[in-house]
Amino acid sequence: MNSLLKKTGAVAFMLSSLLLISTLFNVSYAARPSAVSPLATELQTLLTEADSLNTQLSGINLSADDLCGPLVSANQGSSAHIDNIAAVDSSLAAPLTLDADILTALENLTTMYVSIGNEAVRISTDLNTLSRSVDQLNIAEGVSLVLALSDDIGTMADRIGEMADRILVMSDNIGLMADNIILTQQVQNANVDLTLQNVLSAQTNVVNLVAQLDTSIYNTDLLNQLNVTTLLEADMNAVVLDAANSATELARLQLDVESLKALVESTSSTIDADAASNTMVVNEQSMITLLDLSSKMAALAVAVEGFAIAVDGLNAVSQQPTLADSAASILSLSGDIGIMANRIGSEADLILEMADNIGMQATQIVATQELQSANIATTQAALLNAQATMINLIVAYGL
Repeated sequence: MNSLLKKTGAVAFMLSSLLLISTLFNVSYAARPSAVSPLATELQTLLTEADSLNTQLSGINLSADDLCGPLVSANQGSSAHIDNIAAVDSSLAAPLTLDADILTALENLTTMYVSIGNEAVRISTDLNTLSRSVDQLNIAEGVSLVLALSDDIGTMADRIGEMADRILVMSDNIGLMADNIILTQQVQNANVDLTLQNVLSAQTNVVNLVAQLDTSIYNTDLLNQLNVTTLLEADMNAVVLDAANSATELARLQLDVESLKALVESTSSTIDADAASNTMVVNEQSMITLLDLSSKMAALAVAVEGFAIAVDGLNAVSQQPTLADSAASILSLSGDIGIMANRIGSEADLILEMADNIGMQATQIVATQELQSANIATTQAALLNAQATMINLIVAYGL
């Protein structure tokens, strides 16, 4: 929910990695087992930041005399942490080599986000209680700050998940780390789900405290995305993979998914820009379309899971280059679908954060959130299964 749903997604499916030290020092990593990788160090720095944010939030006790100041400071900290995640993500370059330090750091980060989410729930409950005795202008500002904070918490989990997916695609030693990767994915997936539930709880606690630009202006773009996604779903469901066509069909679908992702990210960027200088009026059709889109993302994820099962079943009759290409396409498909699920959840969250008519739409909003949460859980589970199947295939055939 980046917050109303960070769903997302997305994603989520978290892995880790380390830049080949041989490219920097002309010495193989195997020859320096005690060295700590640059990426592991960067992830540990992010973990330290997240721990500091968690401590900061745990020390917040809202009162009528000190309502917004602590929340402003917390929002500054959460925004800075997201920027630092983005900086680490942008520095990634293939090839990457996974190690235990990286996997542990990623797992610990997602665990910390669960704790941060717990604090957001507590703060939202305190704000709800204060609403009975504090003037509405201060409450409205407090609500905006809590929604922004919860949005950031969801974004943290999403971005770490997306980074993990990128690391997986770039990694050159999946086979050696396969068991650890799959275990870490499972733990991270559970942590992301708990984080999203916390974000949902925090937002639900304050959603009725304020009354809310008309989001119908996005309906044309959202409906176009829904139409494209529906056609893509039908195309995926009609594909029957065999040893001769698996690589080419999956490569074709990969291009289609990348094109759809560009549409989703374009609308997400527009909503981000609008929210920077406007408030919004929630349009019911906008929320319904976003919900339908999250459902379609779940359907695409299930289709990709089916492709993974099919490719795994074809391994005995496929040539290694075909298997390798198919596996790479499936990993790319899963990463892009996870990103789209996250962005769709973020759009819904940001609209809510900037909305002026939350009170009027509260019932629809909460119902939409709950359904989107279920869709995200389905998306995450399917993509996790697809990735795990491909990792095992890569290991088995040394792809």
